[in-house]
Amino acid sequence: MSDKAENTTAAQASSEFVISECEPLKEYEQLMDTNVTSEELDDKTSKENFKKIGLAVHDVIFKLVFDCKQEARTESQNKAGELLAEYKSDACFYAPWPYNEWIVKLRDELLKQEQLDFWRDVVVKKQLGPCWARDSDAFDSEDKPPLEFYAHAGCVAPFAASLKVKASNTDQTEETPETDADRVAAMTGNFEAVITADNPLKQYRDLMKRFVVVNIHVDDDIHKARVQKIATAVRSIICQLLFEGTPTQQEYDTASELLQEYKSDAAFYGPWDYNDWIVELRDRLLERNMLEFWSEKIVKLELGPCCSRDSDFFDRDDSIPVEFYNRGGCTAPFDPPVVEQD
Repeated sequence: MSDKAENTTAAQASSEFVISECEPLKEYEQLMDTNVTSEELDDKTSKENFKKIGLAVHDVIFKLVFDCKQEARTESQNKAGELLAEYKSDACFYAPWPYNEWIVKLRDELLKQEQLDFWRDVVVKKQLGPCWARDSDAFDSEDKPPLEFYAHAGCVAPFAASLKVKASNTDQTEETPETDADRVAAMTGNFEAVITADNPLKQYRDLMKRFVVVNIHVDDDIHKARVQKIATAVRSIICQLLFEGTPTQQEYDTASELLQEYKSDAAFYGPWDYNDWIVELRDRLLERNMLEFWSEKIVKLELGPCCSRDSDFFDRDDSIPVEFYNRGGCTAPFDPPVVEQD
């Protein structure tokens, strides 16, 4: 039985808790008021009722996202997003573990059906992945953040740039020990940034961890110089992997993984150099007729210029790089912004 069928069957089994596609958020709130938050109910009953309501939520969200007609897609997905956000907020208190199991199923179905707008703009951007210590007291602060959940379709966890999160995600057995030489290099920016074709993603992360993601205060000029030095090495090895000789599939995949992480960091530390360079990379790919990498990696994973969709350096009113993607038989993997008429 499919996940979708399981959701439907489970919700039907709890027929006293049904949420329609008409006003799902309003109906959910009414069910919560009557069957969960009412002062007349004890804690055990409230939590049991919440689990049953959760099944109804699962069912209607799947319907809104996957069964809606094309002309009603935007409205249906807006309803699903609003309900999902409210549901997660309550689940963090009443039942985080069932939510955490189900949200993985929703993610997998979104990726399977290539519903990437909902995945990026709702689940990732609004951080609706698994509950963890930052959301719920049911988890310890030492628990590992759900970084891997978000690492799909060119996305990373919105909180991945946090120093605390990056530090907690470090595997201590593989971490390069902090030395006095590294500390001096991080303070001055005097270090050699070398990234080779032998596991470049690991080398990139190591450089960032040793010389950028460090608890050392430096002037902005030094900080920018450190980031730019490593970025230069990243761009060089990506071009080497793609353009020297005939790339293998492994080299394509390696370049893509590194590019995704580089864009994520650029969106956080400063996107302008990336935005200039990615246009040059696009033009070289198209000039060499490397359409598979262009369409399957750059376009599909939204690895074009950073914008308000992925970086706080931009405002919502700033232009979205739709035209960047309209090359090589491709179109932007997101809808262009709607221009309001006066």
